[in-house]
Amino acid sequence: MSVSDLVPQPRGVDRNLPTCGETQCNSHGTCELPPGGGGNLVCNCQLGYRGETCEDTVNGSLSLPLTLSVLAVIIGLLVIGFIFAKLRQKQKRQRR
Repeated sequence: MSVSDLVPQPRGVDRNLPTCGETQCNSHGTCELPPGGGGNLVCNCQLGYRGETCEDTVNGSLSLPLTLSVLAVIIGLLVIGFIFAKLRQKQKRQRR
């Protein structure tokens, strides 16, 4: 028998252990019992995440179309500005 066997171990939850949400739900959700019951826990994802293990972001699918549309607006404004500047330059030449 060793000394560690004689020392009473603290009871309760070990806060240093990873939670189910951290391991199973990628730290983006909490583990819950399924609505119909059963042995396996399911992830209840935080706002902005989805998937079986909260691995997908909701706005991840929007990032490419959003980037392309912003780029198109910027290019469109540059083209309009260039056309406007050329028209003003042409009007100034005609006045001379």
